[in-house]
Amino acid sequence: MCRRSLFVSLLLLGLWVLAWSETSRAEWYLAGQGGFQFPQDLADVRGTGNFSGVTSNDLDLNKQAAFGVKIGHLFNGKLRWLGLEFDFSHSDANIAEQSIRAGAPILGVTQQNGRTPGVGLSVNHMTVNLIARYPGSQVQPYLGVGGGLGLSRLRTAPQDETDVYPVFNVVVGVKMFVMQHVAFFTEYKHARAMVEFSDHHFEGDLRTNWFMGGLAYHF
Repeated sequence: MCRRSLFVSLLLLGLWVLAWSETSRAEWYLAGQGGFQFPQDLADVRGTGNFSGVTSNDLDLNKQAAFGVKIGHLFNGKLRWLGLEFDFSHSDANIAEQSIRAGAPILGVTQQNGRTPGVGLSVNHMTVNLIARYPGSQVQPYLGVGGGLGLSRLRTAPQDETDVYPVFNVVVGVKMFVMQHVAFFTEYKHARAMVEFSDHHFEGDLRTNWFMGGLAYHF
């Protein structure tokens, strides 16, 4: 219930900030993006429900292609170095086939060795980021920080399972204008979240690295 409340709070905060920004003159942009996600391990894997207390080694995740869209709002005047951006990014971070060792603190610590098959895991991040930029006429380096919602689907037999969770990220990049209203950009994003799949009795810390590039139209 606490996590659900945090989701709602983040969404309301983002909507309120965007609504407030409508009252000032500003520049908007729309962008498409693509690239790759290089996930770190699914770390600190631990059991839930009847498997509480069970721990596992970190799980290796596969590198995958990624894509998404952005909608940005840049202020004018004294705040022309500041902006807000909604970012949607999608990729898979499939769990690789690998050896696994789990331990349960029952009468001490017992270890169980086994092997897990490859498992599909999709990652969708929807964040609102506060962006600070150098407002140059042709080249604009920028950095940002923000958060929002993540949605991941674990694709296993006999049924898939979906989890919605808060995600926090930082971004750094550079935008290069090739026309008055058209710019290319490239950026790096690092995101952190905790995912829980209660039907499959485990949770873990998901850390993802996104290397993206794209084209933005300013209007």
